[in-house]
Amino acid sequence: MRVLLLLRGAPGCGKSTWIEQHGLKNYAISADEIRMLFSSPTMTVEGNEVINQDRDRIVWTELFRILETRMANGEFTVIDATNSKTVEMNRYKELCDNYKYRIYCVDFTDVPIEIAKERNKMRPSFKHVPDEAIEKMYSRFKTQKIPSGITVLRPDELDKIWLRKIDLSHYKRIHHIGDIHGCNTALQEYLNTEGGIKDDEFYIFCGDLLDRGIENADVLRFVLSVYEKPNCFFIEGNHERHLWVWANEGVCESKEFELITKTQLDDAGIDKKEVRRFYRKIAQCAYYQYGDNTYLVTHGGLSAIPYYLTTVSTEQMIKGVGRYNDAEAVANSFIKNTDQNVYQIHGHRNTKSLPTQVNERVFNLEGRVEFGGCLRCVQILPGGIHNIVEIHNTVYKEQESQIPDETVKTENSVGDTIIALRKSRYIQEKRYGNISAFNFTKQAFCDKIWDEQTIKARGLYINIPEQKVVARAYDKFFNINERPETKFAMLQNKLAFPVRAYVKENGFLGIVSYNTENDSLFVTTKTCPDGEYAAWFYDMLRQAVSEDTLDAIKEYTKEHNVSFVFECVDMKNDPHIIDYENSAIYLLDIVYNDINYQKYDFDKLCDIANKFGFIHKEHAFTIETWQDFFDWYYEVMDEDYKYNGRHIEGFVLEDNDGYMVKLKLQYYNFWKFMRSVAHEVIRTGHLNGRRTAALTTPCANQFHGWIKSLRETTEDIESIPRDICTLRKLFFMHHEDENE
Repeated sequence: MRVLLLLRGAPGCGKSTWIEQHGLKNYAISADEIRMLFSSPTMTVEGNEVINQDRDRIVWTELFRILETRMANGEFTVIDATNSKTVEMNRYKELCDNYKYRIYCVDFTDVPIEIAKERNKMRPSFKHVPDEAIEKMYSRFKTQKIPSGITVLRPDELDKIWLRKIDLSHYKRIHHIGDIHGCNTALQEYLNTEGGIKDDEFYIFCGDLLDRGIENADVLRFVLSVYEKPNCFFIEGNHERHLWVWANEGVCESKEFELITKTQLDDAGIDKKEVRRFYRKIAQCAYYQYGDNTYLVTHGGLSAIPYYLTTVSTEQMIKGVGRYNDAEAVANSFIKNTDQNVYQIHGHRNTKSLPTQVNERVFNLEGRVEFGGCLRCVQILPGGIHNIVEIHNTVYKEQESQIPDETVKTENSVGDTIIALRKSRYIQEKRYGNISAFNFTKQAFCDKIWDEQTIKARGLYINIPEQKVVARAYDKFFNINERPETKFAMLQNKLAFPVRAYVKENGFLGIVSYNTENDSLFVTTKTCPDGEYAAWFYDMLRQAVSEDTLDAIKEYTKEHNVSFVFECVDMKNDPHIIDYENSAIYLLDIVYNDINYQKYDFDKLCDIANKFGFIHKEHAFTIETWQDFFDWYYEVMDEDYKYNGRHIEGFVLEDNDGYMVKLKLQYYNFWKFMRSVAHEVIRTGHLNGRRTAALTTPCANQFHGWIKSLRETTEDIESIPRDICTLRKLFFMHHEDENE
């Protein structure tokens, strides 16, 4: 929790011993230990060794860097230093104000100077300091005072810093109100049903008051009207920090808050000074007794209650123990780690759509209220009665509006699109007569500049004079966890079930359409129609079907104004990561030649593929619910997973609304990385040190050693294959020979 404990006293007064005796070593930052990291003991003129004091500037810079990192996470921290100067302690005090810490100082200055000197002599020789230094420090203690605002403790008063249970048994009822997320209508419906805020009942708000909902100002007005009541208790969620940034005239990193919530609060004229006062009062958890039972309330959920709850970081209290998807596992661990009369209530995360009562002693108050779900509340009544109330929210915005568009919208006409594409410095245009190919640049890809234009400019061919789309593939779509909106936890709110999973073949994209310029097939890749990849694709196309069929395809694409989109697996010219016995082309989709992405449904695609004799993409799974998706995801992401006995690149997922996302499997990701390892070793003879650290499995290290040996023993470096499929085969053959 946000508690900073300073120790103040001269060398030899017993600070380090006190830390050891009270089990605080794991939470302490020691200036002397940092000095020892930067320099070994140094020799004096007299021939003794002492701790090097010459690098104090870098030592204190490092100490405060470590401290601020810990404070950002809300870690309980002890500073083992002399802290003899007021200015030093004021610096800590300023940090505590910024990070909302309570600050204490354990004062050892009443230890007699003679005792300090005697203990100093008993320390290891390199830790000795001259008596004059101790005398000087004691003189400073008399004039340099501990600043006001820092609570002073004697060494025997440590118990005063620990969070203790409070007793709320005198209240008639305890209300726990889950994540509100700017949904004031649902909140007021709950409170009105209960008769409003009553003085003889206690109200705990479990965090995430704002964002994503459309009534943020109303929620905040209500909160500011009640937060000073003694029976209203507010716990900090991960969205509350945005309020602090806004109230201090900062720019919030959250797009949702900065572009939407902030505007609502500004327009409503919310008093920022009052918001700052409110934020300073928000607690990190509630820990209380009610009758015979004990309750822990946090925003994210813990798996146990340590003896000293203060030692748990605020970060874990807010975001919860483990990963975002671990709420159920954490709830089950809590049951195992606590007594039968101990309960936990939290919100924040619920990716598996768990019920409000997760198990016999854990309640989850995350009900997706901002997406039209429920505001979840739990009431505790005398006698250990737990009453669950769920208020369905009817006032919310469509999910697509949750993440604001980062771009200026353009008209959907082809002409306006051409202008917008040409204006963007992240899009390159290549001209082939009257036809231009638009593709996002390498910088856009590397810097992840994804906006309305760059997402569309992915194999988009437009006849400029006619302002007509000639050919196109997909709008850019992303891997799971690649973008905020494709994070696994966000997909629960995004996917419309059922979801279909199609096998993602491992090759390059080919496009076939009709060219009005010369009344012919337009055969191209995403990049260009006159490169070697386009030529390879055209050859594969001719091998797959007859010339008469190609003529029929030309007429079909002309008549229906569509593009055939293929995956080209070319094991001769361009083997990728996955090994195939034979080269092949797979018809992935038939896309309308329109600026706005539209395509045939899967059944119609199959009919056309069969008509022309193409292999079409394979429908692997239909996933009916989020729970099924959750289980399926972790099954296929196992490193030993094979689809129908073979390794594949992954899956393309398409939900019931046509939303698409990709999933790359572990085997593919591993060997893609090993391909880059092989290329670097073949090119330079060694692997960059940082990349070497990424070789974390026996197979990775064995392959690295093998490719390095191959490079060293091959006279003609150019003769070494570059494609990973061949290298992988050679590696496993070598590995088998060694094991025989």
